[in-house]
Amino acid sequence: MMLRFGLTAVLALVSMSRAMAAPGLEGVPAYGHIVVIEMENRQYGQIIDADPPTSPGMTELAHQFGVATNYYGISHVSQPNYIAFVSGDQQGITDDDPWYCDASHAPMPRDRAIVAGKPDAASMSTTCEGHGSASAPYTAHHFSTRSLFAQLNDAGISWSMFNQTMPLDPDGTPHPEVAIYPDKKQNPDFHALYVSKHNPADNFDNIRSAPDFLTHNRTEQQFLDEAAAGTLPRFSYFIPDLCHDDHGASGPMNTALQCRHHGAGPSPLLTLGDQKVQQLVEAVRHSPLWNSAENVAVVVTFDEDDYGSAGIQGCCGYHPVAEGGARFDTLNQGGGHIPTIVITNHGAARMQDATPYNHYSLLRTVEDAFGIAEHLGHAADIRPVQPADGSFVQTPVLPMVKLFSVQPSRASR
Repeated sequence: MMLRFGLTAVLALVSMSRAMAAPGLEGVPAYGHIVVIEMENRQYGQIIDADPPTSPGMTELAHQFGVATNYYGISHVSQPNYIAFVSGDQQGITDDDPWYCDASHAPMPRDRAIVAGKPDAASMSTTCEGHGSASAPYTAHHFSTRSLFAQLNDAGISWSMFNQTMPLDPDGTPHPEVAIYPDKKQNPDFHALYVSKHNPADNFDNIRSAPDFLTHNRTEQQFLDEAAAGTLPRFSYFIPDLCHDDHGASGPMNTALQCRHHGAGPSPLLTLGDQKVQQLVEAVRHSPLWNSAENVAVVVTFDEDDYGSAGIQGCCGYHPVAEGGARFDTLNQGGGHIPTIVITNHGAARMQDATPYNHYSLLRTVEDAFGIAEHLGHAADIRPVQPADGSFVQTPVLPMVKLFSVQPSRASR
């Protein structure tokens, strides 16, 4: 028994060593751990070097490490951006309806709504309304298409969604499939600290239905504990709740204990989000992983800007909406100019990269950094394209080589 366990442990270490030694692709170095923290609905200038300063912590990180100065969301509203990042396409989604919505505007039958190997028992009361656009027909919000999660599984790379304020049973069983928590029946004064529309793992049938699905959905405290112990999965995707994601609580939620704003500044809401980012980044920077020989990156990005009012809306597959057109009608019309900060333990300091990037670029970079040659959906759009009507040039989806580069002098510390 001891011999068998010892052999298993040795084989696991050998496998990990080989994975760590494997080069990255397209000039992106191999990374041992990548953490993505996704915030909500802010334009670049509202966060980085805002005047007056709203987010001094994120601004300092952008100046100290690396920042993509021309990074764009994929679309409006929120959910399509999360789906696009992990699958290379927004999969026809133009709204924030729950994962269980079928093309009929009705929840899928329970016997098909499988969560962790069992029919879902959670409420499906959140409606499937969409935006009612004739030019963007309603589509099912769950997919059989391939995702980053499936790629990681196939490559034997550990991953977790870390969801702040995710609903838990008294025994600690998570419920990432719950559409809104708490809902108005649970708390009439405020609702929606956690929303499944910000957890794209729910939308992929083969991921959500797998028996180990719940083990991939973890809490904020687990993230902090695992960072301290140096045991984070190789890919960690952290989603702050609606009090801490910069989109924010409103009305009675502002007085709730979870949402109470702290600190000074022109925007208490943004101050609270900035403090959350600092806490998470510092947890990784104080982790044994950070001071190890392996490459570690923390990416702080946003899903989209709020209203799409700040000039150019997108790149890298951007399809502009006609002037005066509804922003929900056209797929992949650009989600606005958003902040994206890349913090690495062995990378260049004070790096500003003006290359046009978007969430497809980040997906391609993560794939490259983990040695995954397959690029999903639009992450494979490496060549510029001129549409037949000549209206614009589709810039290529490029990996974020500069921001993920490794400096030999720092890597050998």
